[in-house]
Amino acid sequence: MFQKVTEKEMVALIVFMLEQNIDLQFGKISLCDLRNYRYGNVRRDRRYQVHSEDRQYPFSMIYDDPSIAVKKFLFLKQKSRKMH
Repeated sequence: MFQKVTEKEMVALIVFMLEQNIDLQFGKISLCDLRNYRYGNVRRDRRYQVHSEDRQYPFSMIYDDPSIAVKKFLFLKQKSRKMH
């Protein structure tokens, strides 16, 4: 009935969602396009933020490349899921 989605397909789908101004959140982990918010101190080419307030995996980084940001988001999501 349903086919398993590959990591490459999942990354492409999430990048498409970001391009459509859709932010993602999983528990205390979020992925957003900073261009949707007003920050004066963010460079225009650095726009994708992955942020985690999880006590086991605290993390916050801004990325230029959406694919790298998505992969980090999925990594943190997987780590968080294993801990809970």
